[in-house]
Amino acid sequence: MRKFINLIFLLLASAAFSTIIAQPPGSGAPAGGSDSNLRDDNIRLRSVELERIKREAAKQDPGKVFGINSKIETKFPEIKEDYEGIQVSQEAIVKAYTMAKTIDYKLIASAAREINKDGKRLDSNLFSTRFEVEEDKASEKEGRKKPDLKQLIVELDNAIGNFVASKLFQNLKVVDAETAKKTRIDLLHVIHASEALVKEIENMP
Repeated sequence: MRKFINLIFLLLASAAFSTIIAQPPGSGAPAGGSDSNLRDDNIRLRSVELERIKREAAKQDPGKVFGINSKIETKFPEIKEDYEGIQVSQEAIVKAYTMAKTIDYKLIASAAREINKDGKRLDSNLFSTRFEVEEDKASEKEGRKKPDLKQLIVELDNAIGNFVASKLFQNLKVVDAETAKKTRIDLLHVIHASEALVKEIENMP
């Protein structure tokens, strides 16, 4: 089981683009032009390794883990697709915002919609329908300045990074209630941040 979960953690803890977003739009490719190819190689590697994880998952009993969908092993193809999907779509957003001479808002909105769709399916496939969590509403407090496009992209990027780096993927057998709850909250942040990004673009003049 430890080998199985360690594989998941290694494969899913690589979506971190915030340092790229920190560059101003239109500044061209960041230092190290091979970074994009490296990320593409990592995605392909995850695709191969996730097939191995699928075979290992069939030998486990993840349904006994707190808050986890008891049928998670049957949902593996969709989970694999969506884990890769949210990272690929986020990379597309980063490229559209930082590397193009003109920001492609239509592409950013389309990619954010894909992240939202993938995030919702991940939520239903990973977690039990009876597993309820209460999200942190701090971002909705009165007086908080409305985030701009760049801030929304950073928030979405951070949410994705937090989710894929969750302790949940280190060892399902020792997952406690707080870890499971935090992981689902992180995923809900991905869902809501992607929705906010779409709305921001749709409301632009």
